[in-house]
Amino acid sequence: MPKINEIQKYIEEKNLSSFLFSSFSNIFYLSRFSSSNAYILLTPKEKLFITDFRYFEGAKEKLKDWKVILLGKDNKEHLKHLQEILLEFGGKHIGFEKDKVSLSFYEKLTEKKELKERLIGFEGFINEFRMIKTEEEIEIIRKAVEKTDNIFSKIIEYIPKAKSELDIRRMIINYIFEEGGTGESFPAIVASGKHSAIPHYETSDYPIEKNNLLLIDMGMKYKGYCSDFTRTIAINKVDKELIKIYSIVKEAHLTAVETVKAGVKIKEIDLAARKVIEKYGYGDYFIHSTGHGIGIDIHEPPRISKNNEGFLEENTVFTIEPGIYIPGKGGVRLENVVVARKNKGEVLTKTPLDLITIEG
Repeated sequence: MPKINEIQKYIEEKNLSSFLFSSFSNIFYLSRFSSSNAYILLTPKEKLFITDFRYFEGAKEKLKDWKVILLGKDNKEHLKHLQEILLEFGGKHIGFEKDKVSLSFYEKLTEKKELKERLIGFEGFINEFRMIKTEEEIEIIRKAVEKTDNIFSKIIEYIPKAKSELDIRRMIINYIFEEGGTGESFPAIVASGKHSAIPHYETSDYPIEKNNLLLIDMGMKYKGYCSDFTRTIAINKVDKELIKIYSIVKEAHLTAVETVKAGVKIKEIDLAARKVIEKYGYGDYFIHSTGHGIGIDIHEPPRISKNNEGFLEENTVFTIEPGIYIPGKGGVRLENVVVARKNKGEVLTKTPLDLITIEG
């Protein structure tokens, strides 16, 4: 699945002897092995997986074509041992993820003067590789999205019994595990009433309001990949303006999806949604970008923003999630996961965008 050979060639093209990966997401992407304490050192010809005794045997068993190296038994010796490994295998020009390591880690690692002279920092070094998904990755995300649709259908049935926002979030977590997920891809947002006007609201023990909106934004981790999903629900009879903004957001969402195809300028997707909302006079109430890439991390490139001048690559996977938020009153956001195909956007989310009204 990972494009290791291409990345090794890329390392060589960058005139690097090797590259040290230390972030969990990139280590999982490259090896498909999960470890809370691991490093990968890639050279144009070698693949080194470096981890401690808790993961060493498992890594040796799974990563048959890698050189698996055991870090020193004592935690205090780990960094010293890593320095030795880099000096032995890293070569003269060693790239590293300067956007993923702490200043403390860098300062300790470069206490060895020879390493300070060899290390070269990069940001988002393999973002372009990770952004364009393989069909295997897309199928995992598709399954995660399908399971999230299933969770939402169960939540709809549960809502009339729910006493609070946190009550619903607890059930979301339970259903994630029932569906075979390994956890939330981010802390689920369950926002009742005026809280729905806060895009990144923190779910609380606030009661579920009658005659108002309920916004649910959730996602699950499945086989290392994320899903992301938002729907806004009406509880009983809702204010006419809130019904109006729901229809506007739905129109904006569908218009943005129609814009998606490989090769389109990314900002055009955002602008398609934004122009619909502005047409109805709610432009000032759409206060975030239209979407973001999704994969191993919940937020990955590309950002679907009016400021993104890049072009959409085929097989990128991202969200489309326009919203309108009226402070003190309520908000609507509708979110689906979409794959950029050659001539169109393939919508993975199957839950309809129609307004659901629950009598509660």
